[in-house]
Amino acid sequence: MRKRKIAGAVVLALSAAAAITVMAIRGPEAEATAATTTVRAVEYDLGIAAFTDAPDWGGTSELKAIVHYPDRLAGKLPVVVMLHGQQLSCYSADEDDWEWPCPRGVRPYPSHRGYDYLADALVRKGFVVVSVSANGLNANMGTAPERAHLLNRHLAMLQQLTTTGRGPLAGRFTDAATGRRSTVDFRGHLDLTRVGTLGHSVAGEGVYYQAADAHRRELPAGVRIRGVVAVAARNSRMNDITVTTAPVAVLSAECWGDGDHAFYQAAKDHHGTRGFLVDIAKANHNYFNTEWATGPGPSDGDDTECPTAQGRPTAAQQQGFAVDYLTAFYAYALQGDTRAEPVLTGEHPLKGVTTRIEDFG
Repeated sequence: MRKRKIAGAVVLALSAAAAITVMAIRGPEAEATAATTTVRAVEYDLGIAAFTDAPDWGGTSELKAIVHYPDRLAGKLPVVVMLHGQQLSCYSADEDDWEWPCPRGVRPYPSHRGYDYLADALVRKGFVVVSVSANGLNANMGTAPERAHLLNRHLAMLQQLTTTGRGPLAGRFTDAATGRRSTVDFRGHLDLTRVGTLGHSVAGEGVYYQAADAHRRELPAGVRIRGVVAVAARNSRMNDITVTTAPVAVLSAECWGDGDHAFYQAAKDHHGTRGFLVDIAKANHNYFNTEWATGPGPSDGDDTECPTAQGRPTAAQQQGFAVDYLTAFYAYALQGDTRAEPVLTGEHPLKGVTTRIEDFG
């Protein structure tokens, strides 16, 4: 398929044109809704050994996630599901803490909470957001198929819940802030024919595997993936990740090694639908996850491979760009809002970082 470069070395500084474009995407009604929406968050945790992937994998992992949603649930809302990548399984500064379950007195690493900032922004644009924990998989260096199957298990449970009000998740929600039981009712409010996915780091390959043409039959009945995003992803080149039925995006962190750039190239070569490849100048891997940007792990914090480069973006700038770009992407992919295209292609710049954007559509 013909590929065309839309914007090269675009400095994303907030401009009047960008502000007008973003307003057009959201619309006055959406702006008012965003301003008045209160974002709620509940968690579910079915146990530290509730997931396995037999016969291919005999290990165990948790079935745990945080769900962000608007306080006023009305109609059926598209769903964005996020999955973090490889990190310590347990909240410790000891780089040998790869065991699962965690040792006595050591908490599981809250990697899935590192995207709360993005979830909050997406809820205000009309989405429900589910961020999945995968510490058990991380302890066993989970593969892309295992990560895809973990997401599929969550989607199957959510599908049963929204369709019937029953299943493993019924009555299992707790308030994310207080830990108290929550009675939120998602029946009829999750549109799982409009699912967007996001995978960070090694989970990028996982979400591409999940949505790939070769693996669509593994999706739960009634689930359709409409948009796929990989953020600072690694590519093993061992799995078929060709997606031709949904728009895709890759956010590549320039200062994070060759593996990230290999995934960028793989996405460019193996996808036949609308796609956006965003190379973020001097960006690094950890800053997209707030837990990884500040947590105690040995690989946390600033993990750039070009520490002396001038003008490197801060964690706040990378996260701000992720909010602006990905809310536009999911509006386009899941809500059919073509007014988002100028943001996605770089025709109208946003803010905070320097990028090179390619549109292969």
